[in-house]
Amino acid sequence: MCRLERALYGLKQAPCDWHTMIDSYITDLGFMKSEADENLYQIVVDGKLLIIVLYVDDLILTGDDQLINSCKEDLVREF
Repeated sequence: MCRLERALYGLKQAPCDWHTMIDSYITDLGFMKSEADENLYQIVVDGKLLIIVLYVDDLILTGDDQLINSCKEDLVREF
């Protein structure tokens, strides 16, 4: 947690670095960026929709419960 907090809040370029890192990770998971909002990502798996909204250092997940749990597990493994 300390390393993440320092990376997010300790440096002037940290927000840009964080956004670049999380953006590449989310797109590597197969999410597509919305054309309307660059902080909105979506993926359809087996006809079920999962949406991630990225706001600074917060993520909002909405969609199918199984996909949400799977995505949360992926995020916990990485971060």
